[in-house]
Formats: sequence, structure tokens, C-alpha cells
Amino acid sequence: MPFRSSLFLAVLVLAGVFSVPSQARPQRRASKAAVYLSPNLHVGQHLGNVFSRAISYKADGIDELAFRTSGTGAYVVTADTPADVVFDSSFRYDGRPESRGKTEIKDGGATVCWNEKCSAETDASGPLYNPLIWGEPEGKLRLGMSWSVSIAQPWELGPAGQETITIVELDRATHSVTLKREGQGDGYFDNDIKKVRVTKAGKTYLVDVAPGHAHWAGYTRFREGVVMSDELVVERPVTLKSAELGEIPAQQREYVLLNASPSA
Repeated sequence: MPFRSSLFLAVLVLAGVFSVPSQARPQRRASKAAVYLSPNLHVGQHLGNVFSRAISYKADGIDELAFRTSGTGAYVVTADTPADVVFDSSFRYDGRPESRGKTEIKDGGATVCWNEKCSAETDASGPLYNPLIWGEPEGKLRLGMSWSVSIAQPWELGPAGQETITIVELDRATHSVTLKREGQGDGYFDNDIKKVRVTKAGKTYLVDVAPGHAHWAGYTRFREGVVMSDELVVERPVTLKSAELGEIPAQQREYVLLNASPSA
């Protein structure tokens, strides 16, 4: 993504509630997991992905509310060192102008910079393995192996919380691994939607969104640190509040889908 939670911000634009205006690791992981989880790239290499994102709110007495966005990303490697990977990148969100710029992924994947503006990499998905979200497994990877991750800050599809990562597939010939991630936590997500417009009996109201306990789960396949396929769903109860409607209990669901795709 071109900058932190960019896919999420695209959803906010579609929702009409926003206008467009860590954990640091100085070197790439050197563990036995590196062959599966660290990128092995070269200058001039092309990567690409196609992605989509959806957010919905459902409650008795109001029309179900759903926002969706999708697009593609293309990355050309311009530098690859143990400290960071630099891409000449372009992104096209459907219905919006294409954006181009420099993407730099630092600290083993935990920091991302878009045109020299850096932040913690809190996207739910992206082109490469991110230890801030996935943690750092110790020792040799094996089928059925699990490890725990404490996510210390809100991120794109969840609050600060606890997560368990489990290896469900392992292919030593292609250096590929499929991981299941499942976690939970309380509080707002990174760049969370805090107000939405809902419709009841043909009339629209602006309501505040108060989050409940979130639970997320999904599967991601990596090949030498590159994301080949990814899906993640998070659900939580929320309370919609306004002076006119009072408090309405609702259910929020979000998901993100991403797949590697050819990039010319």
C-alpha cells in the first residue's frame, strides 16, 4: 500500500466521512524461518497484487450499511539490502486516479515509508511479511507449529491485542508457508471509522460508533517473505449512538482480500 492503512482511507472516502487531503528491527531476520519469511528479491524484480476491502454495519431497524473498495498495486525493486527494500510503486484504486511514488519497507517489514514519509506498518496486508503483525517465530518452522504475538498498537483490522499464529501448510521445495492468524482485543482500530451515516425509515442520521470486543481470523500464504494470498475477517459488536436515535446495538464486519498478480 502507498502509505499506512491506505486501503482503509480509501474506504473512508467512499463512506463520506473522510476527505483525501513499533517494533523496530535494524536487520533482516536471520533465523531458520528466514527462507520462508524474509524476501529474497533483486533489483529490477516486479511484484504485483490485487486487493479488496469491505466494511459493513448491521442492526435491527436500520438499513444495512456497506462500503467497498478495490484496486491493484505494482512494485519494481530499486534497492534490496538487509536493512530495507525500496520499490518504485504505483497504485490504482477503482474509480480514483492512479498514484505513483517510492515505497520503502524498513526494519524487517515493521516500518513503511511512502515518498519519504515513514510510519509503523499497521496495514492488515501488503506485499511482504510484517513482524509487527506476525511476530518473529523461533527455530525451524514445522507443520502445526504455533507462536503468540502481542500486537502493541491499533492496526488496520484490529485494536491492540493478542494473536496466535499457526502453520497449516509448509512446502520446503518452494519455500512457501501458509499461516493462520487468529486474535482478539478491545478498543479502536488504527484510523477507525468513528462516525457513520445510517438510514432509518427513509431518513439519514449521523451516528457515533463505539467499538466492542473484536475477534479476527484468516489465512495467509507466503513464499520467501512475499504475500501470495491473504484473507482476513474481523467481527465485533458496536453501539451506534445519536441524540435522535439513542443507542442502537449493531454488528460490524470487515474483511480484506489480497492476491499476488502478474506485474509488467
